[in-house]
Amino acid sequence: MLSLERQEEILAILNKNKSATVEELAQELFVSGATIRRDLAVMEKQGLIKRSHGGAIPFRSTSEESAFALREQENITAKRTIANLAYKLVKNGDSVFIDSSSTTGYVIPLLNSLKFLSVTTTGIRNALLLSQTNTIKIYLAGGVIKNHSNSILGTDTVDYISRFHADISLLSCSGVDINAGFSDADVEQSKLKQQMKKNSSKVAMLCDSTKFGKIFMCTDFNFEDIDYLITDKMPPKEFLEKLSTTKCKLITPDNTAY
Repeated sequence: MLSLERQEEILAILNKNKSATVEELAQELFVSGATIRRDLAVMEKQGLIKRSHGGAIPFRSTSEESAFALREQENITAKRTIANLAYKLVKNGDSVFIDSSSTTGYVIPLLNSLKFLSVTTTGIRNALLLSQTNTIKIYLAGGVIKNHSNSILGTDTVDYISRFHADISLLSCSGVDINAGFSDADVEQSKLKQQMKKNSSKVAMLCDSTKFGKIFMCTDFNFEDIDYLITDKMPPKEFLEKLSTTKCKLITPDNTAY
């Protein structure tokens, strides 16, 4: 197993169990304790985990945006599934807002098959991904770069977005709750997404199934505020009932009527 694959496994174990000792990780992954300690040292420097006495815990708070390196490595299969559904909402000639999330980043390579697109993003990593495409016209919002988050934020960023119009916004969130709606850990992220919605004809929320039932500090939108909810599997029954009372269309691998 390569070191990156092993570190992804370590993240999955920590996210599931909330903590693990070096011995537990070594036994689970069939490697030495020294190998695990080296992995944990690398992952701590990347902001993925926090080491505790004899082990580690995931770096995560409902009032603090998790490090982009962590988000980029989480739920990769689900994010690819969502991306393959989401990009079909974008048409030739569209103007698109894409936020700074790792989930929307998986959509970007798929847009290369379209023509005459203009994409405005607030993510450094997503701007770099866009720069590898062939014909997309790319706009990167200015503002303050938030450490470890890949995000450009602040009042200047909101002002920049307010001068554009998009046919569709492709956005993500940290959690979705039946009553609280779609939420994020950062108030500036929330304000920025609200501005993108205000300046968009349509809004698509890309949300993997692990985020259902979670509430973070700042509400981005309610269910009534978005046009599409794209996820990797069918949500729980109570979410389906909620969606049935709104204009929001649910898109999953088993429900692809756009």
